Amino acid sequence: MRDGFEDAIPEVVRPKLVYPFEQGPKTGEAIDVAPGVKWLRMPLGGSLAFINVWAIAEEGGWAIVDTGMGGSQTQQAWRQAFAGPLANLKVTRVFVTHMHPDHIGMAGWLTRKFDARLWITRLEFLMCHNLAADTGREAPEDALNFYKAAGWDDEALEITARGSGVSARGCTPCPTASAA
Repeated sequence: MRDGFEDAIPEVVRPKLVYPFEQGPKTGEAIDVAPGVKWLRMPLGGSLAFINVWAIAEEGGWAIVDTGMGGSQTQQAWRQAFAGPLANLKVTRVFVTHMHPDHIGMAGWLTRKFDARLWITRLEFLMCHNLAADTGREAPEDALNFYKAAGWDDEALEITARGSGVSARGCTPCPTASAA
């Protein structure tokens, strides 16, 4: 059936994403994306292999934006980055965009190692501490189904099923508040 509106709506050509780099950085390496801005990736494992993190040059060292999941694999990746593209300069500040373990997981380690200040909203800071304290209850079946659908392997699901403190296990000890 024609109602006269068929010709009134032109075909919309949607723009496509254009990626400026063919590939992302390998573990321990960085790509300069702008003057003074480095793109790094920290390993996650599972179906999502990495998280993007950023180092921004500033007076005295690097401001880090997001930190990766807590653990020895990520700690080793940071050590490689500092020995390589970050040129053994200190961390001056750590910015955390939100409290998910893959973003805040190494913030405690980085802030303590470099005596750096943490920059995070109050709500995210308090939520991080709250989740880190949640280490013993049985994981809800809905959560396990969600993680399975997201690609978690059997080992990760089994660990999660034993207790829902996933956030606590994905972080180094939470950073503490520092005076302004």
